[in-house]
Amino acid sequence: MLTSRIITAVILAGIILPTLIWGGHTGIFALVTGFILLGVWELTAHLPGLGNNISKIVTMLLSILVPALFLECSSSAIPAIVVFLPLAIIGIHLFIFTRIENTLDSSSQMILACVYVTVPLAHVISISHLESGYLWIIFTLVVVCLGDAGAYFGGKNFGRHHFSSNVSPSKTVEGLIGGLIGNLLGMLIMKVIAPDFPPIWYLLQLTIILAIVAPTGDLCASALKRRLGIKDFGYLIPGHGGVLDRADSLIPAFPVVFYFLSLSGQGTF
Repeated sequence: MLTSRIITAVILAGIILPTLIWGGHTGIFALVTGFILLGVWELTAHLPGLGNNISKIVTMLLSILVPALFLECSSSAIPAIVVFLPLAIIGIHLFIFTRIENTLDSSSQMILACVYVTVPLAHVISISHLESGYLWIIFTLVVVCLGDAGAYFGGKNFGRHHFSSNVSPSKTVEGLIGGLIGNLLGMLIMKVIAPDFPPIWYLLQLTIILAIVAPTGDLCASALKRRLGIKDFGYLIPGHGGVLDRADSLIPAFPVVFYFLSLSGQGTF
């Protein structure tokens, strides 16, 4: 299991890092959209309200449209995208679908797929527009992924005190502490790699926030999987499950990083 996790992580890094560094906005858009489509496909496979092909196709098309809007629009347009997306989905059901009986289940689950997967991950594109945006994307990946690794080793080797047995029985306080150590280690590594990053105290604030929201994203995914009666969203990534199983901590992390940078004045378009 550990060997497959390491091999998979190396392969993913070999795909993601070159794209972030040299791919430009178009490369990042293609990378993010690809991951979004895979994640949405995994999620819709388990949502009973999206059992027909039309619903899945429309959801997948929206998962291309939304990242495209994030690519072409400024950050000031994001609230409009978020507000009108559910309304657009309901409108699609009113004017395209001929049967009205299952509209509530279909539209609400389509909104769930877009709001849970598509919109949060599309914020990677918005981060890429910020000054040194690709470095902030890498910062998020390193801090969160090392936090996940620290939580895994901390929980596996020292885990004794469970804190979320109803949602995820494997989660322990010791795992959270190990995750925090991994987060801080990731922050220090990125500061060494990119010495022009803001001061440590600024990075520390962002890292502490990520240390809170990343495990929360993990717990949210665990709760959703428990409700759906599944162990993993998919099986595409050996040792990790599916794309969503790997990205569960990153789903809330990227929006948090974008708004933290924007509101603190560190990122400019």
